[in-house]
Amino acid sequence: MGHLSNMKKCGPADEPMCETSEKGERLLSPNEILPTSLEIGQRILEIFGYQEIAKIVFRLRSNSREINAVVNGDSLPSAELLLGIQKLTGASIDWILTGNGNKFLASPQPEAPRQRQSRRARKRHPRSIQAKIH
Repeated sequence: MGHLSNMKKCGPADEPMCETSEKGERLLSPNEILPTSLEIGQRILEIFGYQEIAKIVFRLRSNSREINAVVNGDSLPSAELLLGIQKLTGASIDWILTGNGNKFLASPQPEAPRQRQSRRARKRHPRSIQAKIH
């Protein structure tokens, strides 16, 4: 997280803008974003076991331009891409973006199987009784 330590400090919370802020100014410079982008790309490759880009693209139902740009540090992953990676692999978005915390989310509890009504239970309440109720 050393990349974020160079952010400008602002005054009190009620101050509308920092004195040094200008419209359109970014919190991180391109020089600060590039190393972070490369690290994110490497973590994404790690999540997929360093598979070929084409396989990652196929699994994410994405396009090679987007995945290559993220892996090469040319752009940051979109929220949609991050959510897709998380859904597909169980990877923590926080870990992908920062490298902090657990690589994978805690194992989700499997959904309880929908219970089908047994024949015996259906016989206890035959349709003829249900028809009389209505």
